Amino acid sequence: MYSEFDIYAYLVSHLDMRFFEGEEEAATDQMNEMLHYIAEFSDAEDTIEQLEEVVRRTLFDWIENPELLELDSEEMQAYIMEQLADVRQQEFNDDDD
Repeated sequence: MYSEFDIYAYLVSHLDMRFFEGEEEAATDQMNEMLHYIAEFSDAEDTIEQLEEVVRRTLFDWIENPELLELDSEEMQAYIMEQLADVRQQEFNDDDD
């Protein structure tokens, strides 16, 4: 886990998830679980910008795709690992330019 990244600054409350009508509590719990996975699966080579990009993508995807509420913990972990890998690869590709 990347120790300088403060995931607590990004945690959401049920008020933040009001657009998930009737599912606010579940959406809040799931989003916060996902945000903790970002911190858990990050490493010392990840930059704050990369981790913030994963947070941004995660929040955007969950707002745009409410069906993602159906994911279980393993699927959420896989989603976060995929997003981290994508952001890391993007950074690697940008360094090659």
